Amino acid sequence: MKIADALYLLLILVGSISCTQPDRQSEKTGIPARGEVLKSKFVGSRSCKSCHETEFRQWQGSHHQLSMLEADSSSVLGDFNDVTFTHKGVKTFFYREDDKYMVNTRAGDGKYYDHEIEYTFGVYPLQQYLVPFPDGAYQCLMVAWDSHENKWFQLQDTLDIAPEEWLHWTGGAMRWNTMCADCHSTDLRKNLDLSSAAYQTTFSEINVGCEGCHGPSSDHVVFYEQENPAGKPPVLYMGDSLSSVEMVLKCARCHSRRSQLTEFFDYTGHFLDHYDPSLITYPIYEADGQILDEDYVYASFIQSKMYGLGISCRDCHNVHSLKLKAEGNALCMSCHLPKYDTPEHHFHQVKTEASQCVSCHMTGRTYMGNDFRRDHSFRIPRPDQTAMYGTPNACNGCHSDKSAQWAADEIVKRFGPDRADHFSDHLLAGFHGDKEALERLIAGAQYPEIARATAITYYTDLQLSDEDVEELKAYLKSSGTLIRNETVRSLDKIGVDFSGDYSSLLADPMRIVRMSTVRRMIMGGHQQYDNSDFVKALAEYQEALDLNSDFPSGQQNIALYHQANGEIQKAIDAYRKAIKMDNYANQARMNLALLLYQKGQPEESEQLYLKVIEQEPDYGYTYYMLGLLYNETGKIEKAVSFLEEACERDPANIRAFYNYALILQKTGDLKKSVQVIDRALMSVPNNEQLLYVKLVGQMNGNDYHSAKETCSTLISIAPQNNDYRQAMEIINSRISNR
Repeated sequence: MKIADALYLLLILVGSISCTQPDRQSEKTGIPARGEVLKSKFVGSRSCKSCHETEFRQWQGSHHQLSMLEADSSSVLGDFNDVTFTHKGVKTFFYREDDKYMVNTRAGDGKYYDHEIEYTFGVYPLQQYLVPFPDGAYQCLMVAWDSHENKWFQLQDTLDIAPEEWLHWTGGAMRWNTMCADCHSTDLRKNLDLSSAAYQTTFSEINVGCEGCHGPSSDHVVFYEQENPAGKPPVLYMGDSLSSVEMVLKCARCHSRRSQLTEFFDYTGHFLDHYDPSLITYPIYEADGQILDEDYVYASFIQSKMYGLGISCRDCHNVHSLKLKAEGNALCMSCHLPKYDTPEHHFHQVKTEASQCVSCHMTGRTYMGNDFRRDHSFRIPRPDQTAMYGTPNACNGCHSDKSAQWAADEIVKRFGPDRADHFSDHLLAGFHGDKEALERLIAGAQYPEIARATAITYYTDLQLSDEDVEELKAYLKSSGTLIRNETVRSLDKIGVDFSGDYSSLLADPMRIVRMSTVRRMIMGGHQQYDNSDFVKALAEYQEALDLNSDFPSGQQNIALYHQANGEIQKAIDAYRKAIKMDNYANQARMNLALLLYQKGQPEESEQLYLKVIEQEPDYGYTYYMLGLLYNETGKIEKAVSFLEEACERDPANIRAFYNYALILQKTGDLKKSVQVIDRALMSVPNNEQLLYVKLVGQMNGNDYHSAKETCSTLISIAPQNNDYRQAMEIINSRISNR
């Protein structure tokens, strides 16, 4: 295989997907059409107070009201009385200078500088602090104030973060404009200048004010200021008559792990016209869909049975104060039968932590050092899945001294042997390679749409037949946006053409689907510049590329776009920008290495691959690519060594085994080549290409009896292949002449 064939064009729009139960989802959510809301202007939360005193009072002191404030004596919680906090040898000194709040700490160049704190960020259980940087950027300190224990602490206390990393406090991951601003202020406009990479970020209100959720309200205020209002009141983005689905979609804008698709949120259209939320894929989520990385509630909640029954955020939370409507089990009992709050159900002593509904059905994790957040998928504990697949469960979260099998046996003893069918049964099996389990989940309209879309992602990681691919294409017409979109993306991932569906998908009602489709067309060389729908979708895609160009992944997407259009130097420049933003942007480094090799620069290509190996020594794909490079440049001994390493490391790469076996045959080590193929065949038993390489090795090694068995398998796989039949004749002839 040529090294040029190994390029994997990876889509990284920093997020993924969302939505509702597939066959009941309505894309007509009652959300105003574009322009219907924004003709109104932002007038500030104070304009709401006179008519909505109760709601305004509840909002005061809420996490929304305190999401971001100017740093002063009323907003700053941290101790700035000449206090030094030291972490891994780096000192951070907090002090006052008149009425200014100051910090002295080490920057990316290794030197210590003084910075003025201009803004506070958040309030509880931690408060962060923003300092101004050149070109309009604001950086968030990695040292934060623990407002529960009243002390300074390091957000990433286990990591040694190098200055050139994206995660460093002076890097993009801690840049307010890039990572945080859209959800912590009202009417946020990032305003990134593409030529200078400078920011002119603006907001109408510094925190999440009334209009942050309800949208611009000048027309609403003017209407009700009339002495005798007549006619229909102006529409607000979020009113009090929302369905549960609409409510969740509106909150999802900030309470989801997602990337942004549009230059700013204009309070019109659908959630998926503006944002690309994450699917429940590993390692963002556990393999069964439980929270793992920092996931922001939304994708968890829409997995839940509660969501499927019409429950939304407002059923548990006061939408203005954000507080729970009741404490402890009383909240759950507002909907559930009292029998569930008894020892006969939970088998624990009453009024203990173990007897709380959330302890079993809303386990949680701690993020950002001290922020404990609960999983909103509201699932029943499944220690049997833990025993089989290693996923966490609530029982062993407390009974850590017991085995998962003990917990599974206790569940059977107390609740019987049968477990209710849950999408995670199929998702887990599919994640571990069970194709039929994924097919059941994808086809199952009773399962959450986000789980079905996630199953499509895993499905196209497996070896699929032409028939499998054709059946998958049917989901391009699914009523569920997530399923349509993930089908487009997964077919793009495996390089499948679905040109017969381009027209309808380019005109899809959801921007996210139109963008995924136009990307597939570009990457597949199917540009249609005379098609108005294509031109419109392309403009939407380019807007998202520009918007996310301050992310390393954004630069990588820009590079892939230029690469697909034959603009190789622009692609190279974008890959270099990605690496400059984050010295650990190794997917960009890998793609750049391949492009440079193709341009006749194997020396720099080699150094790029070696840098990836230095930083990620366990990542097998780099060894594979470097092995191919050495093979093509005639360094056979190195090629053998690196391809052997590729076969020993993750992720499993069948092509590494294939190419390693070919080189072994080339060097005359036929026996070892067959052994290598046998190892690969344990994962993909009937892989035709692998079996053919094995056949060649056996025949050249004069092992005709084994070759006959291999050749028989090949004939059963491809009965019309004359080469296999001729090989069998040769094998039979050699055996009979012995």
